[in-house]
Amino acid sequence: MIEQLPDILALINDVLQAVIVIFGTAVFLYNLRYMLRDRVMRAFNALLFFVVIVFLTELMANRTTLPVSTESWLRLEWVGIAFVPAAQFHLSDSLLRTTGHLSRFRLMLVRIAYLLGITCLALVVFTNLIVGNLMPTPRVPHLEAGPLFFLFAIYFWLVTLASIYNVWQARRRCVTRTSRQRMTMILLAFLAAPLAVFPYLLLSGNARLGDSILFWLTLIVGNIVVSVMFALLTYYMAYFGAFSPDRVVRVRLFKFMARVPMAATIVLIVYILVNRTSNLLGLPAETALAFTIVATVMLVQWAIQLFKQPLERILQLNNDPDVRRIQELSERLLTTRDLHQFLEGVLLAACDALRAPSAFVAAFTPEGPQVEVMVGMQPELDSLRDPEQWQALAQPEDEAAALTEVDRFLVWQNFWIRPLYNRKGDALLGILGVQARADIPDLTDVEKPIFERLITQAARALEDRLLQQGVFAAVEGLLPQVRALQRQRSAASYTSAAFMEQLAEVDDRLVDDPEFHNMVWDAMSHYWGGPKLTESPLLELQIVQRAMEEHGGSPTKALRDILSRAIEQQKPGGLRSLTTAEWLLYNILELKFVQGRKVRDVARRLAMSESDLYRKQRIAIENVARAVANMEKAASDSDDQPDAEGPELAAGS
Repeated sequence: MIEQLPDILALINDVLQAVIVIFGTAVFLYNLRYMLRDRVMRAFNALLFFVVIVFLTELMANRTTLPVSTESWLRLEWVGIAFVPAAQFHLSDSLLRTTGHLSRFRLMLVRIAYLLGITCLALVVFTNLIVGNLMPTPRVPHLEAGPLFFLFAIYFWLVTLASIYNVWQARRRCVTRTSRQRMTMILLAFLAAPLAVFPYLLLSGNARLGDSILFWLTLIVGNIVVSVMFALLTYYMAYFGAFSPDRVVRVRLFKFMARVPMAATIVLIVYILVNRTSNLLGLPAETALAFTIVATVMLVQWAIQLFKQPLERILQLNNDPDVRRIQELSERLLTTRDLHQFLEGVLLAACDALRAPSAFVAAFTPEGPQVEVMVGMQPELDSLRDPEQWQALAQPEDEAAALTEVDRFLVWQNFWIRPLYNRKGDALLGILGVQARADIPDLTDVEKPIFERLITQAARALEDRLLQQGVFAAVEGLLPQVRALQRQRSAASYTSAAFMEQLAEVDDRLVDDPEFHNMVWDAMSHYWGGPKLTESPLLELQIVQRAMEEHGGSPTKALRDILSRAIEQQKPGGLRSLTTAEWLLYNILELKFVQGRKVRDVARRLAMSESDLYRKQRIAIENVARAVANMEKAASDSDDQPDAEGPELAAGS
């Protein structure tokens, strides 16, 4: 048993390293969405990438059977080792810049560190100056130390100390207790990467090191400590680059970790256990592995779904009463499809109760009556799609179109019509019509109460839908301001007051953002609806906020209107032509984005190649972005102009 203990400990260490690889890769993927807009996330992801490479290549080196392959993997491991100091210094610089401490000299040092990393990697791959030949130590193969290894070690730890100093400086500059607490935890965990990847084995010449129980226990404890430090670092780094409230960031991170890396880790552990015990079960290894892995995946997902809400309450992730009300609202929303399904059931019940062949429900909108649901004989209902058929209902004062009213019913066309009112009875929401079975309504005493209940249900559904639409309109109009407030709140956690004023000025001049052209491109790509339009940063423009009043408080419609105006500014004078050069850019915008035609169709209509179309399209989008920027600047300048009557009034007084 004692002889097998090093093998068991080596297996445990391999499992720990595999878990670090799984979680590190998962965190890297999780942070990809924030990399483009936040320098801290870019630096942190670079650090994670290099750390994962170190652990992954070390796992592969321990599993190879040929010494040549082992040495290749161990030299490839230096892709991570050589760049970890540079990535860590890069991360510390980004954290310090977040607090408003900008330094060109420090930025130059970051670039020098990456260049030194490239130099070290080249020396490892092509020479034996930093690392030498393979030492085939059982269970822990590693390379010999080269003559320049100690210089690399000095460089490695000097850069690490400089990185820690930068984070300490960033902690001192934090302006709120929460941000200072987070930076303190980041400072304590900042040694995780260098402790995890530094090649300690190159300092040892003991050929029997892999048989030492103390060595494996030290390695396992070290990997556990590193894992805890990385977990803390990941948790507190998640708040950078995220404009959402802390509660949302926390919930999102925990859910992702439970569904991706934790599930993968459980599957890995089950795989190892079953692979080593399948003979005891009397099953072929392939059969046992397939069955248990599928069962594990199903059980893990079932457990996550079952215990999600209790765990959220225990961990206080989503326990705010306001959040619970919003969650309850989202679970009980009546979508348009839900409304139509419900109304269809009401109409079918009405047809059954009254023995009518068809029925419909129409809602009254600002644009006029709109048929929501129709059931029954289609030929009888097709006429309802013609707007002229509704004149008698829309203009009841017309004597020629007078309607007959019998027992609260209106006899119209070939239908018995009942108005649908709100709960207070002071607003007409729509109508419910059933195909007449007689010249006048002749409901029996049994049919009347059934039909009245169905009328009430249909009216309640229309009223609830109107209430929800009011909520949606209010939320949609509020979202741009909320997003702007969240960005400022995030910046205020780490930034001084003077720097916050600079950020506010930048936020106010969104058109000066280097990404403004891409913002316009994204919004144009979802011109008629989509997340790139409904969640566009352009919703915060002043011209969009002003245009909302003209579009019922809808920022999406207001932004589409601004984009439409910018497109119209590209329209040349005279008659439109699909062949002349002066109309080319406008035609691309109108056909591709407004009409939503495919690239192939647009290229064919304009008699040009698709590659040429893409080049011209980029120019057209730039023109639209310039037009939007000019409109925004004009609006801002008009706000900055003093009232022209001011001096005159002052002089008169």
